[in-house]
Amino acid sequence: MVIFVVSTLNHCSDRSPSIVFFEFEEEEINKAKIRAAEIDSEAKVEWICSDFFALFKKLKDEEKFDVAFGNPPFIRFQYFDVTIRERAFDLLREAGYHPTKLANAWTAFIELSIELLKDGGRLAMVVPAEILQVKYAAELRSRLSKQFEHIVLVGFRKLVFPEIQQEVLLLLAEGKRAISQKSSDIHTIEFTDGDELLNGDLAEAIAHVESKHSRNGMKWTSLFLSNKIFKALDEAEQAQELTPLGQLASIDIGVVTGRNSFFVLTEDLKNQIGSNGLTVPILGHTSALKSIIYKPSDLKEYSNHFPAYLLALAGKNTDEFSQHLKEYIKSGEQEEVHKGFKCRIRHRWFDVPSVYVPDAFMFRQIHRFPLFVVNDSGATSTDTIHRVQVKNGISTRNLAATFYNSLTFAWAEVCGRSYGGGVLELEPMEAEELPIPHNPDVEIDVEKVDTLLRTGHEIEALDYVDNIVLKGTLGFDNPMIKNIRIAWDELRNRRMNRR
Repeated sequence: MVIFVVSTLNHCSDRSPSIVFFEFEEEEINKAKIRAAEIDSEAKVEWICSDFFALFKKLKDEEKFDVAFGNPPFIRFQYFDVTIRERAFDLLREAGYHPTKLANAWTAFIELSIELLKDGGRLAMVVPAEILQVKYAAELRSRLSKQFEHIVLVGFRKLVFPEIQQEVLLLLAEGKRAISQKSSDIHTIEFTDGDELLNGDLAEAIAHVESKHSRNGMKWTSLFLSNKIFKALDEAEQAQELTPLGQLASIDIGVVTGRNSFFVLTEDLKNQIGSNGLTVPILGHTSALKSIIYKPSDLKEYSNHFPAYLLALAGKNTDEFSQHLKEYIKSGEQEEVHKGFKCRIRHRWFDVPSVYVPDAFMFRQIHRFPLFVVNDSGATSTDTIHRVQVKNGISTRNLAATFYNSLTFAWAEVCGRSYGGGVLELEPMEAEELPIPHNPDVEIDVEKVDTLLRTGHEIEALDYVDNIVLKGTLGFDNPMIKNIRIAWDELRNRRMNRR
């Protein structure tokens, strides 16, 4: 749903507002008409049940609007009808954007709604919290900050729509202008929930919040920090001695089996079907990674509780398979494992691709803090855990210990995405953006960090590493390090409180 308003009430005119209501689903149009009938208004309303993108050019050729507001659909573009998607992409390119199939439909609705506004116009949209940090919304963040005088981001400490586990914000922008190099004033406000917003005074709340400015390419999650902490984190992230993780290592998703319950075996089942020599140790639970080194003894302990052997048959001749293994494959077909999408697109459905043992692991989904874990176990991982290949000349151990610092932790909260359940998710490209205070000559006791983490002394380990890499490598003083730590605490707590 997107609504456009032409109002001349502020232009010394007695004309009533003209409203254009866009909605693709007729049922939703009917609901809106019922609600509108309950409101005493002389506004002229045009109800349009259609594809917004199909009528966009017609709207643009007519009188532009004073206000655009609504709740655009949160749908990934790959799930959109191809014709609608390509129509939207053509319009976005004409407006100067560079759309990709990784994007979400809500961005296109907002980007094109901006194009329909008059100078001085206003925008108000319900948006997913992904707007704060996802890469596909970077152009939108940049355009918003360059095309509006003022922006307000209204967040909520509790989920407004808990049934969909989607954190949302209200995006309020006013004073549309020609694209400027001057950044908007951005205010960030948080309410407990929607009821507090409705019962409170938003204008009064905005008046008591200092504005911030976003530099080009900046992610917006950190804007919810207090001014002092925001400035410290922003300044720290621009330190020249920082290196993006992607320059030190490549991050890849774990093994996608197509059906873990079939392809990942217990030790007993591995022996029963005679698959010795045809399996690779595999890790599938993030909770098993408790420190910065994953040792053979850790894998042994893990295998006592979970299936830990991946059936790796790619490149193997079926003539070499035991009769029990052939029967096991046959049982998979009886259970229709081979009909799953990932399996049926393979030449042989039971050949799991991309099986290799990485140098290290990284959390994909993060509870308290991220970890970069040296892989001494000889195992690979399922797609619940990222695999890391360290680039030539880089010490995996040094990198794992250096990664464990307050600045990298804070920027994981900025770069990653929270879907409302309190869990932070880092996709490979987002993980590769993390700033690392890397110094190959730094003397850091990796075993000490490992031991501290294994014995539950996480903060002591963080103090130790911060003192070496934030103070020693980056030259930050104690107050600066303290503010960076506060930034991490505030961002992490903000996320976790939404569970």
